[in-house]
Amino acid sequence: MFSGYKYKIGMAWLIAIFVLPLPFLYTFSQGLPALYASQTSAFMYGVVAYVWMLFAIYIGTKPKWIDRLIGLPMAYMIHGILSLLAILLAFFHKEGSPSSGLIQLTGDYAFNLFLGLALYSLIFMAGWLTSRVRFLEAIKQTLEKIFKHELSVWIHRLNIIATLLVFIHVQLIDYVRENIAFMILFYAASLFVAISYAWNKLSDNAQGSQAQLVSNQEIAPNIRELVIQLPRKSGFKLKPGDYVFISFPQFQGMGEPHPFSLVNAPSGDGLLKLAIRGDGDFTRGLKDIPTKTEVVVDGGFGVYQSIIDDNQVKQLLIIGGGIGIVPLLSIIEGNPSIDTQLFYTVTKGTPFIYRDNITDWQKRPNFQAFCQEGRFKDEEILEALPKDLSQFLVLLGGPASMGRHWTKVLEKAGIAPSRIYYEEFSW
Repeated sequence: MFSGYKYKIGMAWLIAIFVLPLPFLYTFSQGLPALYASQTSAFMYGVVAYVWMLFAIYIGTKPKWIDRLIGLPMAYMIHGILSLLAILLAFFHKEGSPSSGLIQLTGDYAFNLFLGLALYSLIFMAGWLTSRVRFLEAIKQTLEKIFKHELSVWIHRLNIIATLLVFIHVQLIDYVRENIAFMILFYAASLFVAISYAWNKLSDNAQGSQAQLVSNQEIAPNIRELVIQLPRKSGFKLKPGDYVFISFPQFQGMGEPHPFSLVNAPSGDGLLKLAIRGDGDFTRGLKDIPTKTEVVVDGGFGVYQSIIDDNQVKQLLIIGGGIGIVPLLSIIEGNPSIDTQLFYTVTKGTPFIYRDNITDWQKRPNFQAFCQEGRFKDEEILEALPKDLSQFLVLLGGPASMGRHWTKVLEKAGIAPSRIYYEEFSW
């Protein structure tokens, strides 16, 4: 059932918040001397905060198994919220368990660093939040002229230093070091995350495979189409609707991986087609990248096709807005046997991209497309809903405000949330 996806999200939150800290809490409490019983709660806050921060760092390595399970946008939301909750618990830990000397120094430095990075990240690294809070989005757009994305990424990595300070902080507490069961868990978890992070940053293949840019052209004002040729044995497992991370390490300011959705359905030729709007430094810099340039590609990521396959969908209602149509075009191309209705909207004066593809698909007996400038009326979408919803699914792609609007409208019309999927690409 498609509801299984919602179940997976719920289980992910449950495991992250409650299950992961449990063995640490149990072993710590069992080895805590009676002398410190009055500070038990404060100590537990610190333990949970460390576990959550480790898990947040692990999510930051973009594990593909987590992406295929719940999607990276949701995983990054968990990453962000857990980090904020960890800092809150760290504050309670700090206030409830007084210390001195190096123990206090390492703890205070770690907390202050985490707090400063959290405030910075709320503006620059938390698209799931800024897309919902307008004044944060306005601040971000203003400050991004000074704090470029690559700088923000490096600043964000100072979280590793803060976590290392916490690691040292724990080593300095004698009665914690003597708790063998807890320290085994502590070292094992810390080592696992450290190895995962180091592998992600330092391994030759961790950032992806070397591919070649074979085409780079403007297909509409401020929108470029990149065609990338993957190596023959890339090992990529790509699906329609997926996105990949690309980077150009040999060009200044283009070395940090950025995610972009596939326009085409992956096939055996190893060609990836991306349509990218010039919204930031990286995307605007793409115009200066010549063809035959080496590009690092990592993928695939995304859950659109997995949701379709898992639920044996036979009817699709697709609503796409602006550049958000891109992964949905890949879905349409890769699922010709599914009855599909497409509602594609752009802002006034903005051209439709890949209109020829849509025209060709309309030759299919099971495909209909409606394209217009400006948002469709609610009733126009609702009239397209089938009577039988048992194998029906709504896919949304576009700005966050659009995705939330149609989710609300469709749910109000009686469509179960499990029948609506919106992959919010604002992280």
